[in-house]
Amino acid sequence: MTTLDPRILPAVESVQSAAAGLQAIMSPSRLIPCSPLSEALGVEVLLKLELENPTGSFKVRGAYTVLSRMSVEERARGVVASSAGNHGLGVAFAARAFGAPAMLYVPSTAPQVKKDGIRALGAVVNDEAPDYDAAMVLAKAHAAREGLRFINPCLGLDLLAGQGTVALEILAERPDTRTALICTGGGGLLGGMGAVLRVLAPELRIIGVQSEETSAMTRSVRAGEVVDVPVTPTLADGLAGQIDEDALHIGQTCADQLGLVREDDLARSMLWLERTLGLTVEGAGAVTVAALQHGCMLRDGSAPEPLALSHDGPVVALVSGRNVDRARLDALAARFPA
Repeated sequence: MTTLDPRILPAVESVQSAAAGLQAIMSPSRLIPCSPLSEALGVEVLLKLELENPTGSFKVRGAYTVLSRMSVEERARGVVASSAGNHGLGVAFAARAFGAPAMLYVPSTAPQVKKDGIRALGAVVNDEAPDYDAAMVLAKAHAAREGLRFINPCLGLDLLAGQGTVALEILAERPDTRTALICTGGGGLLGGMGAVLRVLAPELRIIGVQSEETSAMTRSVRAGEVVDVPVTPTLADGLAGQIDEDALHIGQTCADQLGLVREDDLARSMLWLERTLGLTVEGAGAVTVAALQHGCMLRDGSAPEPLALSHDGPVVALVSGRNVDRARLDALAARFPA
């Protein structure tokens, strides 16, 4: 295992400090047993319900931590961010909490519920970019032009410190956890949690999960170098986009395994979560459950395979993101009736 780079991944002490700061806006997210999955897999499965956080995902943790560590003067000038939607909601929430102006660049394809939510929190939204990566280019240019802080959706020591607080909560409640399944896009959650788990629970197995259409991290780690992937429609819009060398380091050091779930399997799991557990979950947040239910593509071009799970302790699956347009879920329900 490659040594964690302290320029990319936060120290545990920074994550602990972030956790103390987050007490002002949220309680630890619930960690609930999932009997249907436990019975099906023969191992205790718990769901970490990050979708119940303010703004509906884990993203608020990192965004709030970044804003909290900025100077009063820097916050007064304002912040700029790019996002598939949930990071934008987190930044907008944190900016409102600290009285900072916020400008968010999101792709035109972002769910309307996310764009509406960002605006409702008082931030300005630009949704002219055709995709996630183009939105980031516009946001970075705006920040550089105006001399404002750009808050990366997936990278930065303060951002990852906030995301890593999820791992602290899991270890506090269930220190016997043996496997963690983490929704993985650009590596923010994987990196934040990995920075904690590699130090405090090195025996815990970390599995990062993407969809087949949001596979930049998985394909790059398999290749040993950054690989660009096509921009294609996906149910997991929150995981879309390319990665860079810093994110590649996160994937190489913080995941014991990376896997891809098929889009149709992801759709079935989104519907199952709503029909069976009463949880409305967007695709990016349901990939972990899809991996447990339907398996992952663990090699390029392979069919999905069941995950190899340790049976001497619980499996925790992150479920993050409740911001999905109702019309999308209704369309899926018509395709996959109960």
